Amino acid sequence: MAVLVWLLSGLPVQAGPPVEPGFVSLFDGKDIEKHFTIKGKHESWRIVDGVIHSTPGGDRIMSKEVYRDFILRLDWKVSTDGNSGIFVRVPSADDGAPWITGFEVQITNAPRDDSHCTGSLYGVQAVKPRPDETANVWHSYEIVCLGGRITARVNGIACLDADASKIEGMRNRPLEGYIGLQDSHAGQGSTIDYRNIRIARLNPDGTAAGFKALATDDRGWHKIKTGHGSGGQWDFIDGAWIGQQDPPGSGNGGVLVTDQKLGDFEMILSTKPDWGVCSGIFLRSNDRGQCYQIMVDWHGGGNVGSIYGEGTGGFNSRNYNLNDDKSIVVVTDRKDVLPLPFTAAEWTRHWRFGQYNEIRCRVVDNPPIIDVWLNGTYITHFKDDQKRLDDAGHVGIQVHGGKGWPNGAKVRFRGVQVKSLKKG
Repeated sequence: MAVLVWLLSGLPVQAGPPVEPGFVSLFDGKDIEKHFTIKGKHESWRIVDGVIHSTPGGDRIMSKEVYRDFILRLDWKVSTDGNSGIFVRVPSADDGAPWITGFEVQITNAPRDDSHCTGSLYGVQAVKPRPDETANVWHSYEIVCLGGRITARVNGIACLDADASKIEGMRNRPLEGYIGLQDSHAGQGSTIDYRNIRIARLNPDGTAAGFKALATDDRGWHKIKTGHGSGGQWDFIDGAWIGQQDPPGSGNGGVLVTDQKLGDFEMILSTKPDWGVCSGIFLRSNDRGQCYQIMVDWHGGGNVGSIYGEGTGGFNSRNYNLNDDKSIVVVTDRKDVLPLPFTAAEWTRHWRFGQYNEIRCRVVDNPPIIDVWLNGTYITHFKDDQKRLDDAGHVGIQVHGGKGWPNGAKVRFRGVQVKSLKKG
């Protein structure tokens, strides 16, 4: 039986979950000044239970490195009527008004208009829609800077999409610079907390630095015949593999795999399945389709992000199940899986309904250790107890065979990127 050993798995002891592939942590829960310079009163920046806690007078902390194109992810919690923000692309760490020389993505709980509320590009571009600004609870930010474009998600919801090159007065602002976290400056007693701060540098085309794109065209992949069928129908359209049964509704599915074989590696991709689809991402697959599968079972009773033993024992590591109304029920009676790091009510923060959802994974050793992140949330840790497959195998994507696949339904995968990991 496959088992998960959480405390004894070799994962480093740290504040917060492991950092997803492609990202580096900017805060280890112990030392603010390892990656940041404090520009205000040092006593206004403290570490409390592994979290950065700021009070008025702290001004801001600025990154020690310069960043151009990147994804910044972090969690924040602000007090009632609080006021703070995230600075990006500030040309100098010593600039006294970084919201003017660079950009500020706002954080506040005070009554503000849509151009000065949480999620806005402060004073430049309004949010749409307006995100949740509830005080004294944790929220997540994902801020992406790529070329002249700056986007932001709050709690997984896209609320900002600005192209500085098209905004009057913004065209001359820099395309690279420092990152800053602002203090709480809404008056005595106000606070702002930060945690899980990490960043991923991007190439100009949006791929992750250090990763190789595997789906820039339709080359480098081939179908394999498995118990699901002869391969299914796969079309490469606008950078995405789109799969369905061949012909639709026939029950004939199958798997598309990379020509390349990978051993220890990290992978990034995004998927958008139609409801009712049973699919998956194959890891270390052989030519018969036996593999470790990241489930993309977007249907009642299904799961996205857990590990299944495809043709290798039928084991699974799921920590939640989908209901027929697309809500979830948390699995609480298994001690061999990573506990779901959010409640069922928070599911809408972690799954982007009707949109592409990002999956990142890391596969090492044999028997393998497999870790999976769903839209930046660490959702699966799986450690097998036996060697079932070769040390290297194909990456694959699946159309499930049989009549359970809805007639005409499709699954989509795009942005497939991998990074081989050398042992030793």
